[in-house]
Amino acid sequence: MSSQKTYISIGDCIDLYHKIRQKGIGFIISKLNWSSKSRIQSKWDFFDSSSDFWLIPSIQKRWNFMISGNENIEYEDHVYTKYLQGKTNLRLLSIGCGEGIHDRNFAKYNCFSSIDAVDISEGSIAKAKAIASENNFQIKYQSGDFKKLNFKKESFDIILFSSSLHHFEDVFNLLKNDVKCLLSENGILVIYEYVGPNRLQWTTEQLKKANSLLDEMPSKFKLLYDNESIKKKVYRPGIFRMLLVDPSEAPDSSSIVSALNANFKVLEQTNLGWNILHILLKGIAHNFCNDERETQDVLIRLFEEEDAFVAQSKSSDAIFGVYKKTSL
Repeated sequence: MSSQKTYISIGDCIDLYHKIRQKGIGFIISKLNWSSKSRIQSKWDFFDSSSDFWLIPSIQKRWNFMISGNENIEYEDHVYTKYLQGKTNLRLLSIGCGEGIHDRNFAKYNCFSSIDAVDISEGSIAKAKAIASENNFQIKYQSGDFKKLNFKKESFDIILFSSSLHHFEDVFNLLKNDVKCLLSENGILVIYEYVGPNRLQWTTEQLKKANSLLDEMPSKFKLLYDNESIKKKVYRPGIFRMLLVDPSEAPDSSSIVSALNANFKVLEQTNLGWNILHILLKGIAHNFCNDERETQDVLIRLFEEEDAFVAQSKSSDAIFGVYKKTSL
């Protein structure tokens, strides 16, 4: 498929306008910082997922079914049942844990002797610690770069990246030199990841398909999160905006699958799509978080269109996978 880079787009201006209306110009100015690390931390310290497609219950069930064959079984439960059940004294490391939902999903099982979780966002770690404490989960949370925390070699039986690996540069060498060595001899790597175009530079075919479906959609489903404006078009985000807001966003995402296959043995790997739904539903996803018949009919149609697009393009912008350590 053809692709191209966009450095500044109309969509950037539209999004800035809505952000100013929603949070004020002062908030936007407060995010401007010359330090790349500070911009990344600020993005995730104040991240608000108010209308992203992964919040839609029907989409969550769709991904559950793709992974486990049961829409009510989440991937953590699938991993436990298939790979961890009956084992004890396991050690888990969650890299880029955010507010800790996936660590807590694993922590409910008694097979772990320790769970470590790391994220660059101090705000996210503070929330994760508070929630874990409230629920009596024994999880050790740390803020910072996992590569600088001096974890011992072969000290973990499971390493988890859940929508975090795509925030790293040079994924091949990261997996080879910084991740693989931390796994025990029979350790597994669990991945739930965006693996699409670098810097979210959607292909021309993706944009064309998403805009075609947006045009067909009833107006009530195109209402943006401000509940006043209508989403009229899907744009490729500008690279300058990406670097300004979050320099860590998808710098090497398109290399993830090949890097995984080169450094690990694939135990299972499932394509989850995202090629169309990710970009089409951004900002309007809140309109689909209900069980009304019309809503579900629209979603079924969108699912069918994305499945057809993925099959035709022979590519998937997201995967779930479990991988076994091979010899160093």
